[in-house]
Amino acid sequence: MEQKVIHNIGSGTHFGVIKNHFKTSEEVWLATAFLKMSGLNLLLPSIKKYIKNNKAITIIAGQNFGLTEPEALKVLFKLFEKKINANIYLDKADDKTKVFHPKLFLFKAKEKVTIISGSANITSGGLTSNQEVSLCIETNSNSNAWKEAKAYFNHITNEENASLVNLMLIKRYEQFYKEQKGVRKHQKVVPEKQESQYSFDYKKLKQHLRNYRTEQSKKNFEERERKYKQAKKLLNEIIESPRLTQNRFENIIDALVGAAGLEALWQSGSLYRNRRFVYNCKNEFRSLVNFISEHQNQSASLVFEGAKDLVEQVEGARINYVTEIMMAYQPYRFANLNSNPIKVLKEEAGVYFKSHSSSFNSNDYAEYCLLIKEIAQKLELKNMLEVDSFFNEIYWEIKNK
Repeated sequence: MEQKVIHNIGSGTHFGVIKNHFKTSEEVWLATAFLKMSGLNLLLPSIKKYIKNNKAITIIAGQNFGLTEPEALKVLFKLFEKKINANIYLDKADDKTKVFHPKLFLFKAKEKVTIISGSANITSGGLTSNQEVSLCIETNSNSNAWKEAKAYFNHITNEENASLVNLMLIKRYEQFYKEQKGVRKHQKVVPEKQESQYSFDYKKLKQHLRNYRTEQSKKNFEERERKYKQAKKLLNEIIESPRLTQNRFENIIDALVGAAGLEALWQSGSLYRNRRFVYNCKNEFRSLVNFISEHQNQSASLVFEGAKDLVEQVEGARINYVTEIMMAYQPYRFANLNSNPIKVLKEEAGVYFKSHSSSFNSNDYAEYCLLIKEIAQKLELKNMLEVDSFFNEIYWEIKNK
């Protein structure tokens, strides 16, 4: 067993030592009380090279005081998402009397193992410039020190103490982070709500799902799918018909959003009210639909950004028109965006997006689509369209209460 002290004085910084261990290790475990982009950016090149060959890595961060940055969790979540051996955890912070405060870095290269533990978090200051000190132990995998270090790491990442990070969890934590950012003088150690106290999680979602999984709901969704396929045909007619008359254009808009005595193909109720203004913007509406159709295989952020600019030229149309068109073309990739799902996510899930869809930018919408896709996969719903149908049922439950 070899022991040495690591500090950030001179050339032998924590960053330098950790970076070198990534080059030779086959398995890595990192525990940090505070995870920030400043520190993660230093380690990202090493992490990316490391996981390229599907080597195993587990990282856990704390959420006490709201000092771990949501952006750092997002970066690692996206990086690890399709890697079998890469996992990112967030400590649950369920016990208000105990703060998650370890800084423990474990590296394994065959039988040779390294334990680094001290005061350095994964921040730029912690890894390079702060007055930090850690003890570095190099030993073998049969040693008591290694077995105890691994047992401790397994304890802090077990299901009782930590949550595997997903987008829902990040969005919940992000709200606490924003609250804490402005009140550092009176900062709270943990979120006021423990994870088990959130009013809406996947456990409760599955309870809602049992009510949703009825023959009637199945028929309703099949009918809605049929309507959206018909909507897509009508949108194609708008952009492909060389002789689209004004009367035919108005009839198509009525079919999409509804009219007196005519049931709408789309479900967003507010579209109906201003449809007569849309009548006067045939060419502008055609440009909007054409842009979405031509770019439907591009990223959600790119399509949303371009369509948001174009819809401003269509009097009476807003973002809900944009996302209805996007979902009609690609219900597996694009999510509908209006007040209903936003309200469900906020009031039932404790997940906060901007209150009004009109204030969403392209990055907001891309993140929103990722979350809706995650929910679809978790609950085994067919696509974004079925999540929207599911949320609409929950919305009306809330509304009726």
